[in-house]
Amino acid sequence: MAAAAERKLPRKLRGAAPAAPRFPDPPRRVLLASTGVPFTREVIARTVELAAPEHAKITVLSIARVYGTSLGFPHPGLKPNRIELEQQKKIVHDAAKILRRKGFEVRVGLSKARNAPKMIAKWASARRFHAIVVPDPERPSWRRVVEGDLANEIQRRCGIPVHAVPVPRTGRPGLP
Repeated sequence: MAAAAERKLPRKLRGAAPAAPRFPDPPRRVLLASTGVPFTREVIARTVELAAPEHAKITVLSIARVYGTSLGFPHPGLKPNRIELEQQKKIVHDAAKILRRKGFEVRVGLSKARNAPKMIAKWASARRFHAIVVPDPERPSWRRVVEGDLANEIQRRCGIPVHAVPVPRTGRPGLP
């Protein structure tokens, strides 16, 4: 043993460590969300503008409104009916078809919620979107105070940039 200790073995020079593997950044993702308001050309154009530089993946989402309070008894009349859900699906699939024609990878989603901004923020946070585009229908100022501002509410909840695109008011009563 003493002989082995006396013998000096050549030390290996370590040098610089090999470069760590670099993984490409995941593709950017844009969420196009609605609370039942149809998407206009301006809204889709804004989505394309945000997604085009890096050819981002786009998800089109619509939230069907559930009325009532969470503290009350569940009542089937307060949930969206089959016709309302079909209208929501049509809104989402029409927008997805336009975006696919422009060459984007598009996914669609439909959800039901009492609080639409909260549900949109949950989707955006869970799926790590980089930007959110929402249509912002013109409303009287008193209605904005009562209902709140959709874009500010979403951004407050998730911290992701929200792009609200003004759209003209629909002629149907009861809808924004």
